[in-house]
Amino acid sequence: AEDVDFNNKSEEVLNCTYNGDDITIGFNSRFINEMLNNLDTESVRLELSSANRAGLISPIYNETREESIIMLVMPIMLS
Repeated sequence: AEDVDFNNKSEEVLNCTYNGDDITIGFNSRFINEMLNNLDTESVRLELSSANRAGLISPIYNETREESIIMLVMPIMLS
C-alpha cells in the first residue's frame, strides 16, 4: 500500500504456492480483509490472470457443502 499524500508505504509478502510468470498487482487491503473475514477457512485460493484484471478469491476447504462462494476483487493502479 502507498499513500503519496502522507509519504507512507507498506508491502507484505505472503507464503503461497504459485504457478506462472511473475506478476506485480495491487489490491485495496480493506477489501481483501473484508472478504477474508467473511470466510470460515484457513486457506484460500487467489486466482490472477494479469495485473489489470480482477482476481478471484475462493475457499480451498468449504465447510458448508450446500454453499459455494467466489469473491471478485478489482486491482488498483500501481505507480
